[in-house]
Amino acid sequence: MNKPIDKSFKMPAEWHSHDCCWMQWPTDVTGDYSEIESWAHFDLEKARVAWANVANTISKFEVLKMIVHPDNISSAQSLLNSSIQILPLELNDAWARDSGAIFLLNEDGKLGGVDSNFNCWGYKINFELDDKVAKFMINESKAVYFKNNMVLEGGSIHVDGEGTLLTTEQCLLNENRNPSLSKLEIEKNLKEYFGINKVIWLKHGTDEGTDGHIDNVACFTEPGVVSAMVCSDKNDSYYEILNDNLETLKTSTDSKGNRLKVIEIEMSYQRLVPGSDEPCSYINYYIANGGVIMPIYNDTKADEAAVNQIKSAFPGRKVVCINGHDIHMGGGNVHCITQQQPKGH
Repeated sequence: MNKPIDKSFKMPAEWHSHDCCWMQWPTDVTGDYSEIESWAHFDLEKARVAWANVANTISKFEVLKMIVHPDNISSAQSLLNSSIQILPLELNDAWARDSGAIFLLNEDGKLGGVDSNFNCWGYKINFELDDKVAKFMINESKAVYFKNNMVLEGGSIHVDGEGTLLTTEQCLLNENRNPSLSKLEIEKNLKEYFGINKVIWLKHGTDEGTDGHIDNVACFTEPGVVSAMVCSDKNDSYYEILNDNLETLKTSTDSKGNRLKVIEIEMSYQRLVPGSDEPCSYINYYIANGGVIMPIYNDTKADEAAVNQIKSAFPGRKVVCINGHDIHMGGGNVHCITQQQPKGH
């Protein structure tokens, strides 16, 4: 099988210059959000306003391409800036980070794209149309196509662009993803398809809907530097989980053997989803050309502290805050609904 490693392709860091950002418009045509317990409080119309807010903001920094179900084009046009490109395609859902392509570049700056298997976060309902999104994106961008027969969502990995990848055991080793593959076999796949040579495994994520994606709890802000979700309240249900992650990060080295520097970002202690214990994360932000789009939660003290830390971590970028409430109600946030396409030569 043709693999990216054979052609010297690798996944660039998110802060690499982008050609565009891809998103998917929330659809009412297929799928039933109420079937998934963690989405039972997802309000489609409020979600569309929130998705549009993210898209319109990102479009001020870079080209934005929105994949929209043909029957929902009028709703998208009514809320999106006219500069946003609408591409019709039948969809099940709206989480472009996970069902979309993961883009690569080779040493000559040629664009490649990985189409991994998508099984609706292990739930195996209403995902057949979304499993076709990655190939659509790769074809539209005229990238070199690579098919990866492992189940993998984009939100489950994060790279520094220099050989190091972050992920969680809770997600990638979950029996509802690739039960026939060992940890070593999964690492081998990550190395072959994303051009990395070091995997840092955190034990846990915080969101049950995706079985603990990395993009809620940790991400690289530059080579050797990770921003991490932390909890200082010893009585909170996530204290041990997040401190275990923090200890792993503080004692880990990157692919070059350098000890990681960790930026600790306190979570919001609000529990916004009724009946759910999931905390609100500030790590789920998107790095755009010249900007960072991050969620906040009307939690004044926590919001302010997180914004200041993100501004310090990205001094050359404009930090823009988005009300993350209605995206969070669906089980993710800004990073989960976006997917960058890096700029080649």
